[in-house]
Amino acid sequence: MTFSEKLYKSAGLTFPIIATGAALIAASVMNPYLAYVATSWIIFGLLGLSLDIVWGRGGLLSLGQTAFYGLGGYFGSVIVLNLSPVTGNTLIWSLPAGAAFGGLCAAALGWIIFFARMGPLQSTILSYTLTLLLWSLTQSFQLDVGQASIGGDNGLSNIPGMVLSFGGNAEALGPVAVFVATILISALVYLLTRWLMKGTFGRVVDCIRIDAQKAELLGYDVRMYQVANFAYAGAVAGVAGALFGAWANYLSPSIFSVQEALLVPIYVLVGGLGTLSGAFVGAIAVGGLSYWLGGGAVGGQTTLILGVVLIFLVLFLKNGMLGALGDLWRQYLPDTNAAARDAGAVSIDPDVLEGLLKDAAAQAGPAKNLATRDAFKRFGGVVPVNRVSRLFEPGRPSSLIGPNGAGKSSFLKTCVGIYTPEAGSIYLGSDDDITRAPIFERVRRGMGVKNQKPQVFGSLTVFDNLWMAAYARTRNKTAATEISGKIMGMLGFTNQAAVQASVLSHGQQQWLDIGMVLCLTPRVILLDEPAAGMTNEETRELSSLVRILARYTTVIVVEHDMEFVRTLEGHVTVLHQGEVFAEGDIDTLRANDRVLDIYLGRRAHV
Repeated sequence: MTFSEKLYKSAGLTFPIIATGAALIAASVMNPYLAYVATSWIIFGLLGLSLDIVWGRGGLLSLGQTAFYGLGGYFGSVIVLNLSPVTGNTLIWSLPAGAAFGGLCAAALGWIIFFARMGPLQSTILSYTLTLLLWSLTQSFQLDVGQASIGGDNGLSNIPGMVLSFGGNAEALGPVAVFVATILISALVYLLTRWLMKGTFGRVVDCIRIDAQKAELLGYDVRMYQVANFAYAGAVAGVAGALFGAWANYLSPSIFSVQEALLVPIYVLVGGLGTLSGAFVGAIAVGGLSYWLGGGAVGGQTTLILGVVLIFLVLFLKNGMLGALGDLWRQYLPDTNAAARDAGAVSIDPDVLEGLLKDAAAQAGPAKNLATRDAFKRFGGVVPVNRVSRLFEPGRPSSLIGPNGAGKSSFLKTCVGIYTPEAGSIYLGSDDDITRAPIFERVRRGMGVKNQKPQVFGSLTVFDNLWMAAYARTRNKTAATEISGKIMGMLGFTNQAAVQASVLSHGQQQWLDIGMVLCLTPRVILLDEPAAGMTNEETRELSSLVRILARYTTVIVVEHDMEFVRTLEGHVTVLHQGEVFAEGDIDTLRANDRVLDIYLGRRAHV
């Protein structure tokens, strides 16, 4: 790895540290008024960071971050008003209290959003509605809590400033010292957030943003990760609110206003969505520009000039200021995706595959049967799965064939849990009823699924795709690295380890998707049109792989390619109008006039 590559990879840590050091040096020569104003920019950057966690990394545009910001500020300030006279130090009360209350409120809203499986638009509207409700409520809400008096439209006043020392005679920090303390606290929160997002938790959150269904098909409890990420972002917003209360010594209902809620996405967009540190850059850029324009530099046209500049930044720097710098930097880095263009046909190593399957059987147990009993699924007047009862066993592949609209993929999705049946039962093994089990739970119990279209995490490398699958099963970083390395070598992807999955050909993505399924060491494997987009040579390799898999697991294949099905030498079931129409070996079915009728659209069986 070259020096420029190392620097690029560490940029998210190196440059924030440099920027923090530069800000601390600047504080030594900064006048108190500028330090006071600049402190608010850092606090707004911390608030923007909370949104970037949810939006840039989680994929949900939340307009409720100012709600958690205000709630954390109010709660932290109420606590500090009552307890700081005892200890002197204010931050030991306000910051933990603000973080806890902001996180709990966010967790409650996140639970509603994610467990109700709301869409992105509905989720954004609900988060915005919460902010509006709080703004309306706090206009008239009055409550006395010990020494704290929340006075409705008058807000909460007399909030103690930042006090770091202990004792009854402890004094509040001056503007410059407050600026320094805010920078250090924000830097610690940023470093914690970066560590979290660079770790396995953040990698799973990234996968959920890219393809939530695929993440669940790997066995991750997607909704719990989403709620946890949302709650953490709420805690960060709560810390920012507590800092704001200590900085301003006053909180009012305006903290929940529409203007405040809509400013936060601007900070994130200007700085760079998904960069984490971009939220601070955006807040400082917007705040600094407002400060400079407000000084009379443009003769009273502050709002107009600021609006034009922001529109320009959002339109022409679509990845924000830091994103644009990153794009520019990447132009001078080696093209790691070039290996994808030089890749030949995928070729599996049967000996390595058999070794992996034997190890998997030793670790995860023997193959399991998959059985459906009168499985029934309806979409309005269409019944794609009509009382289907089938038993799939290991030993040889099982294939599902039929004309378009026969219900093959719908049956498979009903087995997986993507569709919930209205009637009937599904069993994994002899007596494990998984009819109502969520997708991730079925995967954890031994099911592996490849859907009709290849589902890979496009912005991740080939190795990282396999690693995320292996980690979902093992929950051990070392074991996941070992398993993903073996699967990658078995598929012949070693030279493409650092290639982004999005630049692979369709056939290569099919193989990568299959490799991710194998990393799960499933006991039952469901493959929906795995040969689609593959060359003849790759299809032969796939046939060999499926036949080897069937010796150790239960394999069910949905396929249109009859020649491919013939090479599998397995049991074939013909579906028609959601029902089992015929079954047997492929040669017998090819000679069956009734089967030919439904494929060719002739006579009475159509």
